[in-house]
Amino acid sequence: MVSITSIYDKFQTVIPQEIRQEFNLDKSYKIEWRINDNGKVELDFIKELSLEDMVGRYVSSEPINAVELKNDFKNGKL
Repeated sequence: MVSITSIYDKFQTVIPQEIRQEFNLDKSYKIEWRINDNGKVELDFIKELSLEDMVGRYVSSEPINAVELKNDFKNGKL
């Protein structure tokens, strides 16, 4: 599949509908851009995770105070 889009004011562009549907994209995603070793641009779609999405995904070798951590997260300290 090949899609072509324009670059608009402030260097904005549109993700083609076929791409959005193929990857089930919505506004919660960000795009990670990088230049590979061959000088080509690559991108990945990264879903922003809420605190609830993160619960249970990670482990720690040290005890964690979940209430304090959640409050710090809500208050922008993390």
